[in-house]
Amino acid sequence: MRDFTVIRRRPNYVDIITPKRAGVYGYRLQAATNFDASFTTILTASIGSGYLDPNINPSKINAINAMDQIRIIFDPNTFTGTASITDAKQFWLRFVPVDAAGSAGTPGAVGLIVTDGERIGNSRMQIAGTAPQGAAVANSLRIDLPCSAQDFYIKNENAAAGNALFVSTQALGPEIQVSGQETLKAYDGTISSLYVRGSGGTAAFSASFSNYLPL
Repeated sequence: MRDFTVIRRRPNYVDIITPKRAGVYGYRLQAATNFDASFTTILTASIGSGYLDPNINPSKINAINAMDQIRIIFDPNTFTGTASITDAKQFWLRFVPVDAAGSAGTPGAVGLIVTDGERIGNSRMQIAGTAPQGAAVANSLRIDLPCSAQDFYIKNENAAAGNALFVSTQALGPEIQVSGQETLKAYDGTISSLYVRGSGGTAAFSASFSNYLPL
């Protein structure tokens, strides 16, 4: 299950739902400019009312049937000063549960938020960064993509003799090894999450893909 889903993306408008969870009273979002960068808290939605950015005109909000979901709506530019994110560029979010005492739990998977223009048509999306070192697939970084995606190119950007990159498309699933300077090409089926790790150390990599269908 994904920690959150973007149900609507428009200029200066991100509309998210996240499922209610037992024992969770605050639904916190942290943001960063890249998946391997430092994440900063931008908001905490309450279990009773969700979150509506004061900079969003309420007349823009469409009604949805979202029982047992927390709804969060914000303008990325509201948090430019806090987390350096902007509406004109990709950024990343992750969910952090907060209990009744106000204590934060373990952050979830990182999720890519693309621009309004990137989500339209067959435009290719690109990400790049560093996969953490991990001994097994259970130690991989999970990256949730903004859509069901296809036509993947994943390149290990390390030197030819550098650390290997291991890639999986499911939790605890089979992995594919990508050696330094090699490119993995995946055409068959659709993918909504990547699990990446470096062997022997971290692994710099880049990936590009195209939209298949919205999640």
